[in-house]
Amino acid sequence: MTQAQQARITTFLTQQCDLIETVFIDEMRDHFVASVAARMADTLSFEEALQHTIDDFGGPTNIQKMEWTYRKVYSKRLLRDWWTLVKSQFAAHKRVRTILVVGFVTFASLYLGLNRDFMGVLGETMLWGSVQWTSSIWVLMLSWFLLQGVAPRLKKVGVVRFPALLIRVLTYLLWAGSVLLYISLGGSELSWLVKGLGYTALWSASALFYLSLVDFSKQTDPNSWYQTR
Repeated sequence: MTQAQQARITTFLTQQCDLIETVFIDEMRDHFVASVAARMADTLSFEEALQHTIDDFGGPTNIQKMEWTYRKVYSKRLLRDWWTLVKSQFAAHKRVRTILVVGFVTFASLYLGLNRDFMGVLGETMLWGSVQWTSSIWVLMLSWFLLQGVAPRLKKVGVVRFPALLIRVLTYLLWAGSVLLYISLGGSELSWLVKGLGYTALWSASALFYLSLVDFSKQTDPNSWYQTR
């Protein structure tokens, strides 16, 4: 097959099937190239071989459904890989970073959490504001992700891929859950000792999970904006 013919397959997958997931497109292109090349070896023309291959996969509509199946499988793999990365934070090559980051976050949370003034109106307003702003980010990304499948022109402006969307949704859930638990703990009638232990466990675990998300982002999308944060 020529490079132009391989480019024709990529164009079909991205423009006629409206696929956007890079990894899935690469896998489908490999399947198409192998199938078309085999049919061309049986004296079929490129266009005939391509059409037969498209029919074998059920056409553009079915190929789009396959992309959604890929996303479901990816979601399960994401959670499994994330948990593996959480456990890997205690490995020898990451231990120093984990101790420094988690130690700093724990110290800061204890200092702020046990400070009566911080949990006043200003403190709660700042925390709730942060939850609202972070929620707007992933809601906009989710809206764009769903709309770009309906309006292909949006892809010319920017594409939101499923892995990036999931990572940011998990980041939001982690932050929002931590803030809600933090405010609930701060407003309780527990002793300062119990609160201190609660803050330590809460923010240490949050920092550990966040480090795992950063590592996972580096693996799935090396050029991600999230990586630098």
